[in-house]
Amino acid sequence: MVWVLPLGLCGAILAALTVPELGVLLHGWGLVPGLVALIFLISGLQTRAGTLQLEPRFVRTLLSAALISLLLSPLLGWLLARYGGLGPDLALGLLVMALAPPTLSSCVVLTGAAGGKSLWALFMTLGLNLLGIFSIPLLLTLLVGDATGFSPWALLGKLLTIVLLPFLCGLLLRPMLRGWSRRGWLNLVPTLCVVLTVWMTLSHSRALLLQLSLAQLAGIGALAVLLHLTLMGVSLLAARGLRLEREEGYALLFTASQKTLPVAVSVLVGLGAPTGVAVISCILFHFGQLMLDSTLVVPLRRRLQRVAV
Repeated sequence: MVWVLPLGLCGAILAALTVPELGVLLHGWGLVPGLVALIFLISGLQTRAGTLQLEPRFVRTLLSAALISLLLSPLLGWLLARYGGLGPDLALGLLVMALAPPTLSSCVVLTGAAGGKSLWALFMTLGLNLLGIFSIPLLLTLLVGDATGFSPWALLGKLLTIVLLPFLCGLLLRPMLRGWSRRGWLNLVPTLCVVLTVWMTLSHSRALLLQLSLAQLAGIGALAVLLHLTLMGVSLLAARGLRLEREEGYALLFTASQKTLPVAVSVLVGLGAPTGVAVISCILFHFGQLMLDSTLVVPLRRRLQRVAV
């Protein structure tokens, strides 16, 4: 399941470059915000509230994850975007990805695959995504507000409408649709929504996309990997400072370092500007973090098993 999204994104890029007409037409119909809202509606349907005991160590870990993911990451992202030699659109995409909260599913899946506390990863993901709705407009204003001229209140309203409200609706509908929320195919719907959103957005900005050189793509890819590795290093130090058990440290490692593509896309949608090139930065970040973290799962699990023995 982890690799379904990367493969779908490859297909979206190929379709946007070869047959963009339908994507441009659908983008003009204003379907992108609706797809983002559907992602978070399903996330709410699949969330089981009240299954976590709030032990003090979890609360401290959640606060540490918030500082790393929602404060340190944006500051590092701003430095890389400002001094990394990127064009303004690519730099905006990198910054927005740095501002985004953790991935909605892959960090939980990878935490569990590595033998970590996936329930901790789940609830840290939910908490940071809710906090991110409010932190992103504020920090974007502080870091580049004057340069972009966007309204933080308009962006906050957009995020509340297409992220928080659908998520809360999903939570409220879960008791009535419990059978639906457990169906396996439902997990593929958010992935399909992301792929369609990227396809329509890239189709709309195809002309700008074709102007990017391989050097520019390599540059944004290298900066994205650098940011992700830095966040992972800080997360490891934080886990040691908090004296977490290894399983708990894995949850912090993946949650605090990964960034969610749907929220980043929703922010770019909320900005209301042509964002096709900026989405490329987000996609490369997403690819890089998944490939890196997937290679770590087996070594981390083996290390955990050796300690247990």
